[in-house]
Amino acid sequence: MANLKRKVRSLQWKNSKACIVMLVLGIIASFALAIAVRFYALEPVQLHDSSMFPRHKEKEILWMCKLPQCIEKLKYNETVWATLRSGESVVRKVIGLPGDRLDFSDNGKVRTPHGRFRWKEETAFIQSRQLHIPRKGDTLHLDRLNDIEQDFFVNLMHEAGKKFFVKTTLWQGEREIGVEALGATKLGNRQVSLQEIDFLPWQDRFLLEGQVFHSEPGDAPIQMRYEFFEESDSSKITEFVVPEDCYFLACEKGAFCMDSREVGYFTQSHLRGRFVKEPRIAINYIKQLSRSLLVSIIGQKKRAAQPQGDAQPEKAE
Repeated sequence: MANLKRKVRSLQWKNSKACIVMLVLGIIASFALAIAVRFYALEPVQLHDSSMFPRHKEKEILWMCKLPQCIEKLKYNETVWATLRSGESVVRKVIGLPGDRLDFSDNGKVRTPHGRFRWKEETAFIQSRQLHIPRKGDTLHLDRLNDIEQDFFVNLMHEAGKKFFVKTTLWQGEREIGVEALGATKLGNRQVSLQEIDFLPWQDRFLLEGQVFHSEPGDAPIQMRYEFFEESDSSKITEFVVPEDCYFLACEKGAFCMDSREVGYFTQSHLRGRFVKEPRIAINYIKQLSRSLLVSIIGQKKRAAQPQGDAQPEKAE
């Protein structure tokens, strides 16, 4: 008798207006969910140049997964979608992860803990350098940074909104030389202004140090040293806690392509997505949400069809 009552109520529910409304709402919700996930989880990005050739061709459309699990678990050699501090978006290759040490040579080769990489037509690295990529929470001690790490530190400070100024001094060994000696040096065909030396990139500083060395008596190398001070109270900055994980992103081409060589580290907040050949992660995400919605609708139908104070099922003899 109880089973018959349940069947009657189920048929009444299926033919009721409430059931039809629930089904329509379920279809609308599923459609809205699919659109929302399309913009939240997966987005097509078209390349407008050949900076990633031959890995990716110009005008190629790449599907980028924007889910947190896609961006937070990056691996070496993956293609990612990132944003420059100017707001421009770029597609680049991951060659340095948080905690990695990169060894650069003057011919464009890079040695990493995960493999080797080489730019085509590299011209930015004019001398071999080492670079340690910081993790979130790492403390950078400024007196231990080399010239390229100092450049990247300056970019991190700007990104963090820190107000600071730089004091440049010139040294030959432990003998300080007047910084005015840099006024006689040249970059290309132009004279160097003393007003610009505080924020010159490490390549330019290296060239200027060589020029001063040839004009100054002594055998010890010339070195430009940077000191950083808070703009508010002129207190000296000796260390800096890194607020986000940092990555080194690179183009495939070396010349006329902006990547971490010029702009420094790409922090976690500047990563927008990761290239997926088959967008299975986003598809599975959509299926999971749709399944949860369907289970919820079915549960509501069952609760509506179940009579109040339903009798206990009869025990088999």
